[in-house]
Amino acid sequence: MSLTKYQILISALEHGSLTAAAEELGYTQSGVSHMLNSLESELGVQLVVRSRTGVKPTTTGELLIPYIKKVLNAEQNFSQALSEITGLLKGKLVIGSFTTVSSFFLPKIISEFQSMFPNITYELRGGTYEEIEQWIENREVDCGFVSLPTKKNFKTVPILNDRLVVVTGKNYKHNFKDEECITLKDLEKENIILIDGKDDYDRTNLFSADINKLKVKVTTSDAYATVRMIEQNLGIGILPIYLAFHFSDTLDIFELDENLHESRDLAFAYLSKKEASPIVKKFINFIEEKQSHI
Repeated sequence: MSLTKYQILISALEHGSLTAAAEELGYTQSGVSHMLNSLESELGVQLVVRSRTGVKPTTTGELLIPYIKKVLNAEQNFSQALSEITGLLKGKLVIGSFTTVSSFFLPKIISEFQSMFPNITYELRGGTYEEIEQWIENREVDCGFVSLPTKKNFKTVPILNDRLVVVTGKNYKHNFKDEECITLKDLEKENIILIDGKDDYDRTNLFSADINKLKVKVTTSDAYATVRMIEQNLGIGILPIYLAFHFSDTLDIFELDENLHESRDLAFAYLSKKEASPIVKKFINFIEEKQSHI
């Protein structure tokens, strides 16, 4: 049986559309429809329901899809293993991530890894901690970055400890009495700019103080937008220190009273090195090696 039909099925269900599957895989819509019909005929079961709203799996389809994905993964692993044996390791690495890691940690990591394995392509899938955990568990991504503690069945490599700090523009006029440690009383006097992105730093979980006492002027879900507003002196920011340090040329950084917040431990996570593809194994080993020298 052709694996192409399996690929078409999975693509159609992931996109919820025969047209999108056809565009992704380079077929006509009628060709995709014909191959799905042929697959269902070969298996003797109906796998999908087509309607005006798109394509959805039948109950039988939902039961068989995990096995079909395993077949496709096995084929990909075989291709990657063959490529590795011939010295031409290639394929695709799918990574679950969020803003801070994607913007300020992964670019250098991928650049170094790419220099060793130039034939690999990458897909960064952005989401919340919970979404990334689910993607890893469902094998929708090869690996991902999470906040500890995480799922017990995950293997993890700690990458950094991140805490909140107070930041201002270089020319911002503040009235902090003690610049060594900013208190809640200091913050109550200022306009506050916060990142409130569930895909990165959830302030409601990490800011222990009564958030309602703060005069929040602006909230954003974008790290760069937050920094630019702070640089323009629209208010002071409360940012992860790992993010703040990347803008230390344009921002002043102050420690936040430790009683006002909790730190987070970020980690690289995956399910099993033994069951991972050659590409993922190489990447896991690379991350472990990098972190052992930090």
